[in-house]
Amino acid sequence: MRLMRDVTISGRPGGTLLRFPAERRALPTIELVRSLLPEYATVYNQLARRGLGEPPHPAAVEAEGRRTGMKMLGDITLPPDPRTAREDVTRWFQPLIDRMLRRLTELQDLGWTGDRQTRHDDSRQALIATTTMSVWRTGTRLLAAWAVLDGALTAHAAASLCRVEQQAAR
Repeated sequence: MRLMRDVTISGRPGGTLLRFPAERRALPTIELVRSLLPEYATVYNQLARRGLGEPPHPAAVEAEGRRTGMKMLGDITLPPDPRTAREDVTRWFQPLIDRMLRRLTELQDLGWTGDRQTRHDDSRQALIATTTMSVWRTGTRLLAAWAVLDGALTAHAAASLCRVEQQAAR
């Protein structure tokens, strides 16, 4: 892994320090999305502090994601080889992961911009709260959809292994 030096905006000592968070250099994976996704309690508290209502219940959002995953599963045909099937589905799902990580980065930038400002107006804080809710909801649905696909891939691999064992027993 290559180490990055801290960079200053002015390029000279004493300038504003810019950091490059590890998640912006990390390989975009579903695990990274899972680790960066805000927790439900955080979303709930941000919305409640600003009187913006409650976010949808996590179980309802996960159910939406599972339905999406089932729909996706119905739209694809898995190759017979389990390894190829996993590679194909992962490659097919990767743009959704990339897009979700961009949304998480935008949310983080929005928070950082707000932290650097000296005055915190209510509209900016409301924007951060509603964006956090939107990112949480989208990410939760994405993780639930992936869980459906991952479960199907695991079952596909198990079925393939059973076929190999049956053929070996003959």
